[in-house]
Amino acid sequence: MITKLSFILVIISGIIHPLWNLILKKSDEKVAFYLNMHLVYTALFGFILLFYPLKEITLLGWAFVVLSAFMHFLYQIYLCRTYYLGDMSLTYPIIRSAPIFVLFGGIIFLREMPSLWAVAGIITVIFGVNVINQKTLSFAAMLAPFRHMNKAATIAALLTAFFSACYSVVDKKGVLAMDPILFFYLFFTLSGFFFLVYFAFLKEKRGRYMQVLKKDIFKITLAAVLEFSSYILILYAFRVSKIAYIVALRQISVVFGALYGILFLKEKHADVRFVGSVIIFIGIFLITVFG
Repeated sequence: MITKLSFILVIISGIIHPLWNLILKKSDEKVAFYLNMHLVYTALFGFILLFYPLKEITLLGWAFVVLSAFMHFLYQIYLCRTYYLGDMSLTYPIIRSAPIFVLFGGIIFLREMPSLWAVAGIITVIFGVNVINQKTLSFAAMLAPFRHMNKAATIAALLTAFFSACYSVVDKKGVLAMDPILFFYLFFTLSGFFFLVYFAFLKEKRGRYMQVLKKDIFKITLAAVLEFSSYILILYAFRVSKIAYIVALRQISVVFGALYGILFLKEKHADVRFVGSVIIFIGIFLITVFG
C-alpha cells in the first residue's frame, strides 16, 4: 500500500518535473543544454560532500551509484535517439510504458508483490498517458504508434522505457543503502561525466557547448535545481512505498505537463488532455485506495 507521505512527495514531484522539461524543450540546443545541467549541478551542489563523508559508503553502495549513473546515461541517449528517429507523438506512448517494466522488475529483483487492484491501476495509468498524448479520441489514434513508426524508432523507444525502469529499480536499492541526497548527487554527477564523454564525439555539437552555457546559464541553473528537487522527492518515496506504485504515480507529471503546455505553449487538444487526465486519476485512485 502506498503511504500518505509518498503520495504527497510524488504529487509535488509531478508538479515540478514538467517545469524543467519545459525549459529544456524551449532550448535551441538540447544536448548541450542537458550536459550543462549536469555540470552546473555538480559545481553548484558540491557542498553536499561536506555533510556526507564518502568513506562511509559501502562497496555495494558505490556499485549502485555507478550502475544508476550508467542506466540514467543510457536512458538519456536512447531518449534523444528515439526523438531523432521518430515523431514524438508516435514514440512518446511507448516511452511512457516504463511502469510495466518496473512492475516486473519490482517483482523479480525487489520481491515487491503488488495487489491485483494496483496492477489494474498501473495499466489504467499507462492507458491514460497514451490517451493524453493523442490529438483525437479514436481507436486508430491509439494504434498509430504501432502502425506508423519505423522499426528502429520502435526499438529505441522500447529501450528508453526499459532503461527508465532499470534505473528506477537500481535507485530503489541505492536509496536504501545511503541517503537519497548523497545518492542523487553521486549518480547525477557520474552520469554527467558519461554524457560529457559521449558529447565529445559529437563534432557538430561541441562548438555549441560554451555558447549555450553563456547564453542560458540562468535557465540551465534553474532547470538543474528543478530536476534535483523533482527526483529527490521520488527517491525518498522509494524508501517507503513499492516501486511499481511510485513509478506509476509519477505519470501524474504528464497531466501537469499537458496543463503547462496548454497554458504556456498554447498547445491544443484540451478535450483529449482532459479525458486522458481523468483516466490517469482513475488509475491513481485504484493504486492509492486499493493498492
